[in-house]
This record gives sequence, structure tokens and C-alpha cells, in this order.
Amino acid sequence: MQIFLLGVGKSGTTGMLYKIAEGLPECRAFSGGMPGKYLGDYPNAVYKHTYEERKGKGFDTYRRHLAVQPYDRKIWMARDPRDVAVSRILYRFHKGTLFCRRQFRAYFDRILAKERDPASIPFYEIYRYTGHGRWPLSREEVGEEERVRYHRMRDFVKTLGQDWFIFKYEDMVQERFEGINGYLGFELKRRAEVPRGSGKDKVVRKKSFGDWRHWFTTEDIALFQPAYAPYMEAVGYDPEDWALADPPVIEPRYSSQYVRNLARKGPVNVVRRFFDNLKQRRRRR
Repeated sequence: MQIFLLGVGKSGTTGMLYKIAEGLPECRAFSGGMPGKYLGDYPNAVYKHTYEERKGKGFDTYRRHLAVQPYDRKIWMARDPRDVAVSRILYRFHKGTLFCRRQFRAYFDRILAKERDPASIPFYEIYRYTGHGRWPLSREEVGEEERVRYHRMRDFVKTLGQDWFIFKYEDMVQERFEGINGYLGFELKRRAEVPRGSGKDKVVRKKSFGDWRHWFTTEDIALFQPAYAPYMEAVGYDPEDWALADPPVIEPRYSSQYVRNLARKGPVNVVRRFFDNLKQRRRRR
């Protein structure tokens, strides 16, 4: 069985990859790269990919690949875009801070301020300092960036046929596997986790959902609701539920400490990823 797994970064695709691989006998698990990179003559394999325009992995790329490469099962991994935003922004400097130390310092100072008083600074103010080129972004640029990203995702999801299964991150966390088990034809392994040595310490942060309620403010709602609501509705989230935590609490171990550890281990993670890819190439031979 050949399985194609696709989602946006920080939507739980890595965790799902290993749950599938552990549930299917003699299954090879492949992660990343351009679509088709790791294809081989395997009896069972799962290929995990992420949507990322910046790296040339937009939906047109995946559509072209899927038009010529058949898969037995295809899964879109969905997650509440507000939680994705928080996870993605905290993950931004996972490769380290070489050549961007001033940017990281400005970004990190705002995270510390947010921790001390979550209501004092909107989430988008931290987002402004996460650009891969010019920074800081304006408030309007932040909103437009998210609007475009989720407009494209909404359009893609709306075209998915009956041969796809949309699986939510929240269902994975709560181990609600009945639907996807029926689609796959086998049972996912509840206890399967991202293995150590596969970057677990940087991929896994909190394994929960609804964290955005502590990070967002009323200013963020005004900015992000128009960007996220169409996609939320398309994949089954309530686009009207924007209730914030009262009082909001941000724990350092899941924010500043997590960010600091990621940045410190960044060069090691880059080297580890290189050798992981090398191992995957050797397994294909």
C-alpha cells in the first residue's frame, strides 16, 4: 500500500507519519523533499509532505505529481490555523540564529514580554519579526500573508475528491481514529510516537490544541479572522468561535524556553537532518 500524507507545516504530519508506519506491516516512512523524491518499489510506504510555497512546494507542484503518480490512500492533515500560527512562529528559528541574531533578539524580547503579560502585546507583533527576508513586516503584511496562504489551502481542500481523507490534528491528539482506520483498512498505533533521533525534541512542543486562545488578543481576532474563517469552514472548524482565555497564561517551557532550546540546537538539527536524508537515500538502494 502506498500512502500520500500532506499538510501545512506544524499540522501534525510528522506524528501522523509514524502512527501510519507503525500500523502497517513492513512500512517504510519517508519525510520531506520534493514529491516523488523517495518513491521506490516498496510493498508498503507512507510519504509525508508539507505545503510550503517558499520552498517551491506549492499546490500546483503536488497536483502535477498526483496527476501522474497513483497512491492507494491520500490524507490531508488539517489543524486549526490559529494553533498552526502559534506553533509555526515559535518554530521559526529552529535552524539557529546565524546571520539573523538581531532579528532573533527583537523576536525573543517580544516573546518574553508576551509571557510576562499575555494581554499586553498582540500575537501579530511577534509574527512581524519572523520574516525570511525583510523584517519587521507591517501589520497589514502579516494579515495578507496569512490570507493568501489559507486562501490557497481552502481552494485546494475544496477540490479533494472521495479518494482523500481529511484528518484533524485534534482527532490525532485525542486518539479518535475510528474514521481514518476505516479509510486506511488497518488500525493506527495509538502509542506510536516520533522516534528519538528523528528530531523529536524540535518537532514536538505541546501535543495539545486551543493554545491560540492564550496567545491571541482582540487585535489579532480583527486581523486573522477574515484570513482563516473560509479555510476553517471548509475543513469543519467553527469559524465563529473566537473566545479567548480569561485569564490568558503562557508557560515559558512551551514558549521562551522552547524557542531558546531550538535556536541553541539549530546547527545540530541541520546536521542531523542531513544524515537522516542520507539514511533514507541508502535505504532506497
